[in-house]
Amino acid sequence: PRGGAAMGGQQSRQCEERAGRGCAFTAKELYNLKQVYFYLCLHTTTLTSCPLDRNQFHSLLGNHIQYKPLWRALFTAIDLNCDGVIDFEEFLTFVTDLKRGDVEARRQLCFRVFDPNGDGKAEKADFQSIAETRAASLRRPTWQTTPYNMPSMHSSATLEAAEDEYMQFFGACDEDGDGRFSFEDFESYCLLHGEAMVAQTLKLLEVMFDGVIEETGIIITATDVKNTKPHIDWQDHKIGMGSLFCCSSAPPVFTTPPVA
Repeated sequence: PRGGAAMGGQQSRQCEERAGRGCAFTAKELYNLKQVYFYLCLHTTTLTSCPLDRNQFHSLLGNHIQYKPLWRALFTAIDLNCDGVIDFEEFLTFVTDLKRGDVEARRQLCFRVFDPNGDGKAEKADFQSIAETRAASLRRPTWQTTPYNMPSMHSSATLEAAEDEYMQFFGACDEDGDGRFSFEDFESYCLLHGEAMVAQTLKLLEVMFDGVIEETGIIITATDVKNTKPHIDWQDHKIGMGSLFCCSSAPPVFTTPPVA
């Protein structure tokens, strides 16, 4: 189970702050983001609507060997109310923080990944999954060649260096050496050393997320949400997911069935 009152209060404050800042997306962009959410809620074998719960999230991310160490931490980072289901508002908060978040929002998202049990402390045991995913992201297939006989990224030395980088960062944040650090410790590190570790961690999440939604043809950037496959509607109308949102008009109709 995730952390109790302390984390719940922190997340409530974060939700209030986001509500006060308003939405970062236009109406057209929100429509495209809902399409992404509908896609994520389509069962990977039946193509019928299902909750974006741990099982569904695992089917989308956990089956990728390079993301396997991190999918649980990412799920809990997005599931702000800790009810075991990522709703659209939580999904929208995640996308906003990842793609268009200010410095504080990006730090908070990063720390939620560092702190998957939600107790307000990032611990070395939890941190290992991020280091492993970072190392896995650097692997290259053995059949790929590297020009000019340079060392390939799949060498054990490179992978160990990637893990060591995160462990060194952990040590710098854990100044008292008790094997854990708080969000305040993390902020102090960022103020002293800059946002490079935040950018690197969120880039890892971005690669994971963009890879999962690639089939939708919807490309989300800091300035645009572009739909390259507008003829596909990912909503499962047999379930009536439109009732989850404030929609006054009739839902769009499939012109092309989703591709498995």
